[in-house]
Order: sequence, then structure tokens, then C-alpha cells
Amino acid sequence: MPNKIRTNKNVCLFCFGDLDLQRNCLQCGKQANDVPNLSHHLPKRTVLNKRYLIVNTLGEGGFGITYLVWDLTTNTKIAIKEYYPNGYVNRVPKSYHIVINSKKNQEASNRGLKRFIDEAKALAKVKNLSGIVSVKDFFSENGTAYIAMEFLDGISLKKYVQQRGGRISMDETLDILHPVLDSLIFIHRMNLIHRDISPDNIIITKHNEVKLIDFGATNQSDLEGNSLSIVLKQGFAPEEQYRTNGEQGPWTDIYAIGVSIYYCITGKIPPESINRTHIDSIIKPSEQDAIISPTQETALMKSLAVYAKNRYQNVEQLITGLYGIKVENNFISNTITNKTSNTTTTNEKLSIHPPIKNHNDITLPSRLYATREFASNSNHIPKTLEERRKEIAENRSKKLREIINKNKK
Repeated sequence: MPNKIRTNKNVCLFCFGDLDLQRNCLQCGKQANDVPNLSHHLPKRTVLNKRYLIVNTLGEGGFGITYLVWDLTTNTKIAIKEYYPNGYVNRVPKSYHIVINSKKNQEASNRGLKRFIDEAKALAKVKNLSGIVSVKDFFSENGTAYIAMEFLDGISLKKYVQQRGGRISMDETLDILHPVLDSLIFIHRMNLIHRDISPDNIIITKHNEVKLIDFGATNQSDLEGNSLSIVLKQGFAPEEQYRTNGEQGPWTDIYAIGVSIYYCITGKIPPESINRTHIDSIIKPSEQDAIISPTQETALMKSLAVYAKNRYQNVEQLITGLYGIKVENNFISNTITNKTSNTTTTNEKLSIHPPIKNHNDITLPSRLYATREFASNSNHIPKTLEERRKEIAENRSKKLREIINKNKK
């Protein structure tokens, strides 16, 4: 017999069907998933903002916890990121409220929360970009803030490369990364820098989409306002991120993109940038049996230059170097305006510490590339990126589905 009233306590977290009195799902037949989350995480079945049902924890970083969530309004899976600066706050048992753990951490924690909210507002303005995870909502609750994002069902580029034998071709790498590069143009034009790009943060979905995730380092510093080396991804961060007063900009992300490409085609990560300032021992991909044209290798090594002044200064230049095509600035500007002018966001004003909410049972309802240059003389580059994408996508999609299915077993 099913429960008479459908609530967050008796819904199946696998298929979101109804549980019977023995807590077996009437739809999928599975036993209820009642294994508790970690004590400082929100419990499963918590409902946020009277809309988002917590299913499980996806991951945790230094400044936040990410949950898999069921949107009760749209009946879709999404991901929600909770601002939870580890070491600065604690969660009050049963109330789910977050409190700052000492008076000395008050100012730093509130500063970090403001940055978190600013990040949400900025990303909400670019939620239609094909290569960036889409922000759907942001709100305050439990004394903290939350960002609701699309849930990406797939695997990281890192795992994809590993399961393809440890390296992939340059053509496939460029095909995978071109939506991310497209989107970074817009991100940088809005004066946002990701600062944590790596194959771990690039997701290939089961629908063959490629998305850059985890903008938690967009304002790269610790809560005291200092440079924070512990959150840097070793091998992917340029030398300016190791310095308190290092000037950062699009060239910072360009270095990380260069390392990501290097990893994909060689299966290795180059020496850390800070060590390369003394003796630069980086080995070119062509010297490691990677198939790469001289033009592409020159462009890649320029993106990997130790010092920012020697790198490409914007993604448009990087695209021209790698793909042999020029990005028209006026086309980009028009597209930025069109993509952001009609964007609406919710909860523009968020309180730093709203009152504690009551968490009783809740009843539930029943392309940028305009012109080509010199590519016609390069056999390794197809006529257009779309041709390359179609050429590779079918084989990649088949292998990707096999990998995802294997991981789910």
C-alpha cells in the first residue's frame, strides 16, 4: 500500500515515484535510499526554497558543497551548490542552519558569501552559453546562499581521456574544447576569470555536450583576501596565481587551457609553472609522439609560456593560433548583447544571515567563427569546426555512451 500523502519523506530518490509503507518504491521496486549524508552536509530529502529536494551529495570543496537535487517545479534533476567555507562555519544539528564558528571569522565569512552571491549573479547572466554550466536560480536560506545549476550527466574530460587509453588526438581535443573556448570569450568580456580550468572541470555529457563547471575560484583568494595556493590545481595554474600581487586576466585561463590540451594529447602534465621560472624543463608534445602540426604546437607552447606577457592575451588569439581561424569582434559583441540583455534573475538582494527556516515534512505536488585564415594550406584542419565536429562526434558519442554505462554498473 502506498502512503496516502506524498511528502519529501516518502518519495523514492531513485525514480521519484511513491514509496509504500515498507519503503519500497512502487515504480522502480528499489528500497529507499536512507543512508545518511555526512553530518555537516544537508540531509537527504531536505527541501530548499520550497522547491528543491536534496537527493545526495555530489562533491565538496574548500568553499562549498554540491548536491544532486530534484526540482519539484520542473520535475528535473539539477545540481545545487551551497556556500560552506570549511573551517569557518558549522552546521547547527537538525535546524540545518549554518553559523560562523568564531567572531574572528565573521568578517571573512561574510566577505566570502558576498563573493559567492556575486558569482551567482554573474553566471546567471551568461546561462545560455553552450560551453558553460547554466545557472538557473540563486537564493538564501539556512544562513547561507545557494546556486542552482543544470545537472550534467556525463564524465569529466580527465576520465574520458583515461578511459580512451591515456591520451587522445589533437583533432579530437580541439573538437571537444571548442564550445568551452567559445564561451570563455564571453566570460572574459564580462571581466570574469575562471582560474581553475582543468580536465576535471570540463564535463562531456551523454548528449555529447561539453561544459565548463566549478566557477568557485572566479574570485581567487582566501577568505582573508590573500592569494590561496592550496586551492590551485598543481600543474594547471600559471605562475601569477602563486603570487599575492600577480596580475591575472584571460591569459591566466589560457595557460590552464594550454595545460589541458597538453594533458589530452600526451597523457602528462607539464612541470609546475612556479618551478619553470628557474629552469624550464617542459617537453614539447611532438617529442612525446603526439601528432600535432608545427603551427598548432607553436600556438600551444605560446599558451604555455611561463610569464603572462609571453602568452596570448585573449582567447580569440588562442583560437586563431590553434584552429587557424579568426574571430570577428563585432560578431562577438552583438552575441554578448543578445545573450545577456534578456536574462532575468531571481532574489537579487540576499541577506547574509536570514532567519532559521522550519524544516518539517513538506507536501509534494502530484557558432562564433566568422572567417578563416591560412587554414586552407593546412591539411590537419578541416574546412570548418562544424565539419570536424561531425567527423568525430559519431565515434566519440558511441564510446562515451559505453564509458558512462560502464561507470554506472
